[in-house]
Amino acid sequence: MKKDYYGILNLGKEATKEEVEKAYRTLALKYHPDRNPDDPSAAEKFREVTEAYEVLSDPDKRAQYDQYGFASDDQEMPFQYHHVNLDDALRMFMNSFGSGFGSFFGGGDPFGETAFSRRGPEHGEHRAVTLKITLDEADHGVEKEIEFTHLITCTDCSGSGSKGGKPPLECPECGGSGSKRSVRRLGPVQYVTTTACMRCGGEGSIISDPCTRCRGRGMVRETARKSVSVPPGVDSGNRLRISGMGDAGERNAPSGDLFLLIDVQAHRFFERKGDDLYCEITVSYPQAVLGSTVKIRTLEGTVEMKVPSGCAPNTVLRLKGKGMPNIRTPSRRGDLYVKVKVEVPKRPSIKERSLIKKLMDAQGQRKEFG
Repeated sequence: MKKDYYGILNLGKEATKEEVEKAYRTLALKYHPDRNPDDPSAAEKFREVTEAYEVLSDPDKRAQYDQYGFASDDQEMPFQYHHVNLDDALRMFMNSFGSGFGSFFGGGDPFGETAFSRRGPEHGEHRAVTLKITLDEADHGVEKEIEFTHLITCTDCSGSGSKGGKPPLECPECGGSGSKRSVRRLGPVQYVTTTACMRCGGEGSIISDPCTRCRGRGMVRETARKSVSVPPGVDSGNRLRISGMGDAGERNAPSGDLFLLIDVQAHRFFERKGDDLYCEITVSYPQAVLGSTVKIRTLEGTVEMKVPSGCAPNTVLRLKGKGMPNIRTPSRRGDLYVKVKVEVPKRPSIKERSLIKKLMDAQGQRKEFG
């Protein structure tokens, strides 16, 4: 039977050693028996890609293979491929890449009997709460009381899940290992599959008399209130973390964290962009022509701003340091940008019309354009 090792790994003959390794990692993970317990053909594909990798990853074997082409069992050729059985393939995969692939199969030894061994208590889940605040509150910082729900350790059973806090019993089905091992033969190939114990769910223990309050979970849901401090300079999308206020962990494992998702409400006067603020004011035509001093509201109070003479419509003036505080360096503030609109009266009074006509006469009325 001929073997096209390059084809098995979906590679060309010019593939580098790194590309061979990458292809093997991808295919070996895809066809590993522990990932495909219901597909007997997957184990054969896993064995085959490992055999191809054994040859192409070795410079001497690859050179012989490239020189003499396909290997064959029934012909006398300088290069004979070595048949790799499934057990050899599993050991080779583990020896080649070590525990780096443990996380794909539940941790520990991903290919032995411990692949589905009893897992430890899981860390509690994180929780998230949206906190709405005003722009003024974001500017100065604020203390807020929040209300949220989370899982806490059941006080009736002290988190054990068993009535009266009694320790759970060893699972009689798996003997406390949390896993079941089965062996199947298909022709000359032996398939070993390790799965989580169905009775205990991989825990290795069972609760014979569950706690009536938490129903064996070891945790109950509670509504809590907490006062939190929001620092100056926060913006929408920022997250604040409160350690240990998420859901309780299983069997007294550490709790998760609570995250506050900041939502700064829109302001009627200011628009925020990062640490800078933007606003618009309207001045009269004489103020724009002659220049004037106007009062501008900022988040820190009212300040005076000079409108220069001859100020054109839509001119943007900057008030340095009158924006939002920087969340990392509150003493450093952004700027306030003021767009100046010029008001043109739609229905001028008789006196205003007379003055405007005198201005037109002084400037000279233009009747032709272009």
